[in-house]
Formats: sequence, C-alpha cells, structure tokens
Amino acid sequence: MTHIAKFTSYKFLTYPLYIAYKNRALSIIENIKFLGMHLDCYLTGKLHLDNLVKEINLIAFTLKKLWPIINVKTLWMVYLAHFHSLISYGIIFWRSPSSVRNVLIIKKTAIRIMLSLGLRSSCTCREGFKQLDILTFPCLYIYALMLFAIKNHYIYQTNTSVQGRNTRQLNTLLKTSVRLSSIQRCELLIC
Repeated sequence: MTHIAKFTSYKFLTYPLYIAYKNRALSIIENIKFLGMHLDCYLTGKLHLDNLVKEINLIAFTLKKLWPIINVKTLWMVYLAHFHSLISYGIIFWRSPSSVRNVLIIKKTAIRIMLSLGLRSSCTCREGFKQLDILTFPCLYIYALMLFAIKNHYIYQTNTSVQGRNTRQLNTLLKTSVRLSSIQRCELLIC
C-alpha cells in the first residue's frame, strides 16, 4: 500500500494535500519508518528515540541476564553488536533532548551491568566508559558529525572558495546564516 508522508514545521500553516495514483487517492500518514528511522511529520526525532528507548531497554535487560553466564569481554561484544549499533545509527538526526536523556541513563545502566557496578559503588560510570573503551554520548555525537563532514566535504564552502585569497583561515568552513531555528540545528550546518 502506498502512502504519503508530508513533512512540515510547527509554525507554518499546513494546506490539504491530495495526490492520486492510478485513480486512487493516497492517504497521508503522520509517522513513517524509513531506513530504520521512525520519522514523524515534524522531523523532531522524538518518535525514533521513544522506540529506541524500548529496544535498548530490552538489550540492557539481556545484558543483565547474560552477566552471570559470560565474561566481561563477551558482554562488551554483545553491547557493541546490539546496543552501540542502535544508538549510533542516525545519531546526528536526533533532536529530542528529553528522550536523549533516557538513552544516556540506559547507556549508563548497561555500563554498570557489564562491570557489575552497583548504584552506589565507588567506581563511577566515567571510569567504566574508560575501562571498556566506550565513547560517551557527546563524544559519539561529535564523532558522527565529524565523520559526516569528512565524507560530505563537498557540500561545505571554505574561505578559499569565497574569497579566492590565500589566508591563514584558507580551509576553514564558512558558517551559513539562516533564519529558522529548525534549520540552524540542521546537521549540514552544525559542522
């Protein structure tokens, strides 16, 4: 069945959309799962993160059940294969701070489970991240943005392309000025 996903902004008026295909009207849907990302019509990322929180909660529970049976190195591999792969996929498109907080809490819980740290143990999660060689969430986000910028360097302008002179800031990326805050948070402009 074919549907239409209409993406819009909260602030702008939406107009009715009618599209027919083979003499049948296509229905407009609010939410869609596209390439593993759950998208809502406002592209907020909240829907994706809410579904992600459910999935990684199950993985944290699995880690807890596996902890008495297997060693830390194997738990680490299970974490990387299931937990880390889910939270790092599409991370540059997340835009819901409240749901990101839930992901951070579950990530800390997984670290505590793998290292058998209690809630009040003397060892902090920070030391657990270092011990397991796992990036914290802000580091993971910055790493994903940098990879995006490197892989897509051709979409950014540098000082050289605009000025045409050799200066010390010759390879610095230009900061684009935009009006809408939703565009200002866009991944293409963050770098």
